[in-house]
Amino acid sequence: MPRIVYLPLDERPCNAKFPMQIASATDLEMTAPPRSLLGNKKTPADTAAVADWVREQTAGADYLIVSLDMLVYGGIVPSRLHHLTLEDCRARLQTLKQCKRINPQLRIFAFNLIMRAPAYSSDDEEPDYYAHYGYQLARNGWLQDKQSREGLTPEEQQEWAALSAEIPQQVLQDFVGRRLTNAAVNRLAVEMTEEGWIDFLIIPLDDNAKYGYSSLEQRQLLLSIEEKGLLERIHLYPGAD
Repeated sequence: MPRIVYLPLDERPCNAKFPMQIASATDLEMTAPPRSLLGNKKTPADTAAVADWVREQTAGADYLIVSLDMLVYGGIVPSRLHHLTLEDCRARLQTLKQCKRINPQLRIFAFNLIMRAPAYSSDDEEPDYYAHYGYQLARNGWLQDKQSREGLTPEEQQEWAALSAEIPQQVLQDFVGRRLTNAAVNRLAVEMTEEGWIDFLIIPLDDNAKYGYSSLEQRQLLLSIEEKGLLERIHLYPGAD
């Protein structure tokens, strides 16, 4: 009977509870972390404890289904709030290599989101400043991406200039800086797939649109995946939970 270790995206039932209920109706043996090990919305999970749990559980497992957002940031919402450096994130990804070294037969199926930029102003699941500048930040990304791909109309150029003056520089730097870190983590995951540490990788897009930060990052990743010949082992598509 195959033994699967499952690290969910976050603590919500759709991610932590329902997959376990589905597995219980089959002959699969699937293990997930206790609720106490997971975070709570904006409060991240203890990533060190999560990594310890993953290493312990995969020592005798056949498969690991792992959310890199949980492993690296402590959950999906914390992935939008953290102040980790890229080296912090790289160190947390090493858990997967450690698992493979301990158990070379382990197959790892990983997934990691492209960070969203919802087109509304609310800080319910975003940084506090998103309550005041959320729409503006999303629109800024939309206009920036459209400009790079096909150009803007004169009206859009005026709108972009007004947005640039309206969004505080520290807000823009925080939001864009975090995106750059998260995008780099996705590139690291692609590299780990190319090297064989990850057997199959899914990179879904959360709340994406035709233009915007997410669309730009998706195109850049897809180009890299195509160049590396990994289209059969790495899939990108809309969706999150």
